[in-house]
Amino acid sequence: MNFRSSRRQTYLESFNFSSLTDVVMQLLIFFLLTFSFANTMGMNVTLPKTSIGAPPVGRTISVTLLKEKKIFLNDQEVPKEQLTARIAGLLASGAGQQIVVRADKDLLLQEVVEILDMAKGAGATRLFIATDAEKELK
Repeated sequence: MNFRSSRRQTYLESFNFSSLTDVVMQLLIFFLLTFSFANTMGMNVTLPKTSIGAPPVGRTISVTLLKEKKIFLNDQEVPKEQLTARIAGLLASGAGQQIVVRADKDLLLQEVVEILDMAKGAGATRLFIATDAEKELK
């Protein structure tokens, strides 16, 4: 008794790659989206501490000063010489904007005052210094 068939079976004569392609595309999209969300808070600034603070209301322009003396305007690095012109351009695009200066707590006060002075020179009237508050006002 021979239970085996006389012809030999071949497995996977043709493999369909469409399902594998779908999985790879989904993984690629997942990693690209995850990477873009992970880079939104790329600047490490240690803000000065306060006991009570209030979050900014309305449209804000963020100026960040790092410990390494690098300046960022809305998450883009800007040379100090171009800061006034770039702030003036952003202020011209919308009325009622406020400027929030996020300076590292280890920087000298003079360096922060220079940035505030440059923002005033660009036409800013609403200037704020960001702090790390223990308790927020609502």
